[in-house]
Amino acid sequence: MAAPEDIDRGASPWPGLDKARPAVEIKRDRIKQLLKALEEDVARLESSNEGALQDMRSMTNLTEAHFGTWDTAKDLARTTGKAHMKVGAVYQETIAKYRAAIELLRAAAYNYQDAEQASTTNKAS
Repeated sequence: MAAPEDIDRGASPWPGLDKARPAVEIKRDRIKQLLKALEEDVARLESSNEGALQDMRSMTNLTEAHFGTWDTAKDLARTTGKAHMKVGAVYQETIAKYRAAIELLRAAAYNYQDAEQASTTNKAS
């Protein structure tokens, strides 16, 4: 441990108090643009457009009729049916996580905005 006389009283362990460091700046307008773009992306994933969940399900839903009625074809139909269900579940999970990420980003932006307003509001009035 450093002796009291060895401590530089002018140096601060808090980066926000170091005037030589650049200020941290959150650009809310850019965050809002990013949120809008992310929301548009997730909306496309949930729509019926090409590549969306509904499109994927309809294009990849293979049945026994697609393969034939012989034993190996029936087994393949069951296997592709299970894969179809799993891929759909993963797709839905991805959309849910995408939405969660959007909500976390939105919350962070509002928290920053609230903190900024609280720190710049004149409390004396």
